[in-house]
Amino acid sequence: MGRGVRARLARWALLTVCAAPLQAQIRTPWNAPSHADSTRLLHKGYDYGSDAYNSPATVLLNKGFDIFQLRQSPRNITTFPYRNAWHHGIREVFQHPGAAVDRFGGWNRFTRVELLPLSFQLDELNWFVNYTEHFMGGGLTMRLLDEWYRARGVPAPRLMAMLNTYAASVLNEVSEQPGVRIASPGGVADLLVFDAAAILLFHWDQPTRFLTQTLQAADWSSQASLTWPNRQLQNNGQYFTFKVPVGLERTRLFIRGGMGAQLGISHRVGTAHHLSLGAGGDTEVREIDAQGHETVGFAPAAGIYWDRNNSLLVSATTSPAENVLAVNVYPGALPGVVKSLGLWLVRTRRDEWRVGVIHRRALGLGVGYGR
Repeated sequence: MGRGVRARLARWALLTVCAAPLQAQIRTPWNAPSHADSTRLLHKGYDYGSDAYNSPATVLLNKGFDIFQLRQSPRNITTFPYRNAWHHGIREVFQHPGAAVDRFGGWNRFTRVELLPLSFQLDELNWFVNYTEHFMGGGLTMRLLDEWYRARGVPAPRLMAMLNTYAASVLNEVSEQPGVRIASPGGVADLLVFDAAAILLFHWDQPTRFLTQTLQAADWSSQASLTWPNRQLQNNGQYFTFKVPVGLERTRLFIRGGMGAQLGISHRVGTAHHLSLGAGGDTEVREIDAQGHETVGFAPAAGIYWDRNNSLLVSATTSPAENVLAVNVYPGALPGVVKSLGLWLVRTRRDEWRVGVIHRRALGLGVGYGR
């Protein structure tokens, strides 16, 4: 696929995701922040599906270690060099952000590549991920956790949600940079701009209401688990989905975003269920040059998804990452005594199989077997 074609596809994807929300924001005045709002927009309190799985702990594992999906990632969270990554990838970002920007080529390049949609070259689309994953995804995560804490009577639920979300963002930067020696410009953009803006701007109800009620946004993250005896974090990854209305009664445009993007259709079956099909590309490799510029390579990916009331029940995905095949069966999908259990099965690039189980009453934490 030529560079020009890929640039046009990226431009189209950006307009698809962002144009409608921008128009709605202009037409409708924003509501004041509702810290006492009891409305459930993202966490519905269902005892089935991804809604029963998501919790503060699963956010830390899926968002915090999202990069572990890639084939070159170690996956062993007990031996990861946290101290080095914290010192260079986090502390220096806050202490010397200007130095990281200067090494990157100055504020003009930093603004074009990381902050504003001013370039559509494939190797300069960092800003697209910043707006979708860090800003939009971070804001939705904060509101999901706010509703989760509020439903359980936790004091200061909004503050807890903000701290939880930003902690996952920091962990995300740490896990992406095991051998880092200098602060990266991507870390400056993520932690100081987009991650911070997400938990602040999504205090207002309108962004969340539009994304959840009009675009039917939902967190369909994988069922992260610790496997033994290899001591790996397996089957993890944070994914948000959207079902965009296209003028058809039962069919919507389906978008899945995370370590890549899938586009497809979502068709309503009956009154509460949807069958969704998506195809696109997931991250295959990730590289960082001497200036700290991050580039990624994509390869084809696809998935099939079955949900009830926008709470994912079953998914099967293929990916160019370490797990080439992943099947997730969420709590409530199976009947009887195993109703509260979620099951998953993955096949790795080395033709090895991993299996695991989670329990929805254990904060979604899972265990599994991996050689």
